[in-house]
Amino acid sequence: MPSPFDFASLGDLKGCLDIAGDDDDVFLGHLISQISRAILAYINRSSILPMPFEDVFDGGGERSVTLREWPVLGIIACRINDVLIPSFVQNAGIWSESVGYIIDPAGSWPPGGMQRLSLRNGRFVCGIQNVMISYTAGYQITDENVTGPKSAPFCVAAAAPLGDWRSDCGVSYIDGTQLTRVASNPLGGQYSVADGTYTFSQADAGVEMQISYGYMPAELAACCMDWAAERYTYRSRIGQQSKSLGGQETIAFIVKDIPDFVRSALVPYRRIVTP
Repeated sequence: MPSPFDFASLGDLKGCLDIAGDDDDVFLGHLISQISRAILAYINRSSILPMPFEDVFDGGGERSVTLREWPVLGIIACRINDVLIPSFVQNAGIWSESVGYIIDPAGSWPPGGMQRLSLRNGRFVCGIQNVMISYTAGYQITDENVTGPKSAPFCVAAAAPLGDWRSDCGVSYIDGTQLTRVASNPLGGQYSVADGTYTFSQADAGVEMQISYGYMPAELAACCMDWAAERYTYRSRIGQQSKSLGGQETIAFIVKDIPDFVRSALVPYRRIVTP
C-alpha cells in the first residue's frame, strides 16, 4: 500500500513502465514520493486528502472570503474578532436577519473548485488576522452504502469510483451510530480496514452500513505516473538534449521541469492566489 501522501502506487507505476522485476523498486518508490511532493507544490495545496485546516485572513469589509483548500467537507468554526459566527439557516421559508455564513457548493466530482465562505447580513470587519475559519476539506467519498457479508470472510471493498482508496474516514450504521475502528478481529459494532478493504464482525452480517473514506483522484494519480515515467526514462540520457543515430538522423529530447501534458492536466487542481 502506498503512503497516503503518494499520488500513485509502486505497482501501478511498474505496470505503466512494463517493469516485472524488483531491482528498481526503491528508486521508483522514492521517485513517486518526489513527484507527489512536486505536484502538491505546483498546484499550491498542502494536501488533497481529508484533513482539518485553519485559514486566517485580514478582514477588509468584504462579504466573502475564498478558502484555501477544497472540496470543503464541513465548517468547524468561523470567527471574526474572536466572535463565533453561526451557520446561516432558513426557517419556514423566511430568511433570518441575523448574521450567519454560507458556503459555495463543493461539487461532487474532482477537481471541483475553490469555494467562498460568505456572510449574510454582515461583513468581515477590517482588522489584521482577525478572521479565522477552521474546516475540513479533501477528496472524500461520504456515506457509501455497504452491507455486512453474511458469510466469512466478512469483508467489503470500497467501491472507490473516482480514484484509489487512501484514508479511512469512519463507518456508521444507517441510523448514524458510529462503529469503532480496531486493528484486527473486530467484534459487533467494530471494524478494521486495510488498503480499502473493510472487515466486520459476524455479528454485523447482513447489516446495512455506510463507509466514508478519502481517495486519490484518478487524474492526479495518472499525472504522477506520467511524470515519474518521464523522469525514469531520463536516467538513460541525463544531460542530453539530442542524440545522433549513426550520423543519419538526430533525436531531440524535450527537457522541461514538468511535462506539458502533465502541466495542463494539473491546472484545474491548482489553487489560484486571489488578492
